[in-house]
Amino acid sequence: MFSQWQTWLSRFPRIRRLVIKSWRVFLRMQRATLGRAVLVVRGNNGHVLALASNSGELWLPVKELDGWRTITTQVEEWINELSPKVSRPRLLTIEGTPSAPGVTFVYSAELVATMVSPHTDAIWLDPGREVLSLSPGDRRLLLLSNPCA
Repeated sequence: MFSQWQTWLSRFPRIRRLVIKSWRVFLRMQRATLGRAVLVVRGNNGHVLALASNSGELWLPVKELDGWRTITTQVEEWINELSPKVSRPRLLTIEGTPSAPGVTFVYSAELVATMVSPHTDAIWLDPGREVLSLSPGDRRLLLLSNPCA
């Protein structure tokens, strides 16, 4: 029975459309749960925005993406939440594949005003000295986003 599924589906166009729609929904849900955006915000003097967790660990701002909405819209809304005085984000790189580790969209933005963020856990790091306080994955993403590299 399963060996003839292609011929069976070709005989019933309504069922074929239903199967294709279901498969597309499944793929979109899979992408939705496996995508994230990382934002590298640089200040006027080259400092980089990092956020601190409750345990004191520092990390670059990360957002889990919703697969039902466009990525650019989500990132722009997220930037306005982080700090409204940030330039429009630029996509730097896309890393990963739609699998268990996921896809990471790395964006960069420049701060156009003074270094102010409404988050109380926001810390501005000097990339020359304090970058070692980030996790190895965040350090690698920071080096990828380096405009001098």
